[in-house]
Amino acid sequence: MTAEAITRLLLQPPPPQPGAVPRLHLIGATITGNLQLSHAKVEIPAAFIDCRFDNEVDLSDASLCTVDLTGSSLPALNADRLKVEGDLTLIETVGGTVSLFRSDIAGDMWLNGAELVSEDSGYALRAPQLRVDGGLYAQAINAVGGINLWGAQAFTLEVTKGRLSSTGHAALRCDGLRIAQDLHCAELSVDGGGISLFGATIGGQWWFNGATVRNHAGWAVSAPSVRVGGGIYANGMSAHGGINLFAATVGESIELSGCTLTSHGDHALRAPGVRVEADLNLDVGATITSGISLPRAEIKGTLQLSDSTFAADASTIDLQHAVVGVLDMMSTNTRPLACDLRAATIGRIHDSPTAWPPRIELDGLTYQGLRPLLPATQRLAWLDRSAECSPHAYERLATYYRQLGHDDDARTVQLARHRKRRNSARLPDRFWGYFEDLTVGYGYRPSRALVWLFALTTLVAIVFAAVPPQPVRTDGPAFQPVAFALDVILPILDLGQERAFAPSGNTAWVAWAGAIAGWLLATTVIAGVTRRLSRSGH
Repeated sequence: MTAEAITRLLLQPPPPQPGAVPRLHLIGATITGNLQLSHAKVEIPAAFIDCRFDNEVDLSDASLCTVDLTGSSLPALNADRLKVEGDLTLIETVGGTVSLFRSDIAGDMWLNGAELVSEDSGYALRAPQLRVDGGLYAQAINAVGGINLWGAQAFTLEVTKGRLSSTGHAALRCDGLRIAQDLHCAELSVDGGGISLFGATIGGQWWFNGATVRNHAGWAVSAPSVRVGGGIYANGMSAHGGINLFAATVGESIELSGCTLTSHGDHALRAPGVRVEADLNLDVGATITSGISLPRAEIKGTLQLSDSTFAADASTIDLQHAVVGVLDMMSTNTRPLACDLRAATIGRIHDSPTAWPPRIELDGLTYQGLRPLLPATQRLAWLDRSAECSPHAYERLATYYRQLGHDDDARTVQLARHRKRRNSARLPDRFWGYFEDLTVGYGYRPSRALVWLFALTTLVAIVFAAVPPQPVRTDGPAFQPVAFALDVILPILDLGQERAFAPSGNTAWVAWAGAIAGWLLATTVIAGVTRRLSRSGH
């Protein structure tokens, strides 16, 4: 059948018979010539089922009732700015490039099982700013050259179980896409240029379960500033090239359980400034081969990293300035190399010593709970993994133990803080620090002062019991070695012994040494206790 005859039938259909609706319905026809309907207005439905077109079909700027090309083959379809009052059906259509730039489909658009191959280096389906009032269904589509839906809008979009490939551009380009309900990409296979959804808006859920996306030069999934009213569900997904969710907003959870994320750069998951109203799950055997970047992220639920596998030589977790409800790192199959929690605010941290990365930056970290409740000696090993000594980290941990009523653990942390700081102090300050630590534990071990006082008193008393000092006057009190030792060592006491007796010879050096040691001991005790009281007051 000739294209010219079809054109006449569509533009000048025969008068309708009573009780019948005119339409053109061809099955298995071979259509020769060029079917040119550019700028035409066709008021009857047109169906070409399992037909074969020898030349490109031109529907640009046309206005049609419905178009059905199910099972047909055609070299190309130019339908830019096409207006369709009902459905546009391309189910199992085989052909070259389909162009739908700024087209307007009032019903649904069907591409299930279509086989499209771009005749050049461009897209197989070119549909920037396409508008579909109903759903755009492209299940099991095979598009060699990819799909371009830049700035398009539809009620829902389904490209499940399809195969998209491209070279030099995104295989699925959906920048600025607007979907009123769900975006379905489950079990989609993408090879070459990945998926781009910059600034897209998805009113419902984004389904990515079981998808495999490869980009040999950039992000497998690049969706900066995407807005998803529901959640992102990508359980079991493989993203070879990583995922970019910079400044994304997600109304529910991000599910990446059991996924595999690899990248060509530093990050397998890049999401600075992401906002997630519920959880972000990277668990159940998820594999991450490089970094997770979440600075300034806000995750109101749980950031779940348990039962994940990290590349130990390259994986880092960046949570600087992030706000997280719960951080769960209770167990990991392979620990990440480092975790940066500087200036983060976390409600609760669930972790274990076996899951701690070799490096953890904690300066400025604020948290309300730590689970499980470990003794201070184990938590100090957590703090020691920081490259720099952070006074705030020690203060926060000590405060946490005090709030729980574990005062001994709090004192242990404070003592460790002073010892850590001492190692980088100047030599005189370091010497005095050792002395404070040895005598009173920087004020957090005051009982040590009693031990040193007892030992010093005993030593001085023994010396002067063996070599008693000479009485200064004849009417003085009787000599008491212990009382004399206390009078010498503690300047605040006056038991009358030091005024009544004067040591001579070598014992005078003992008295002077005891007085100096007593003065140092008293000064250290006062400084340590004052520091402790000051900390407790805060």
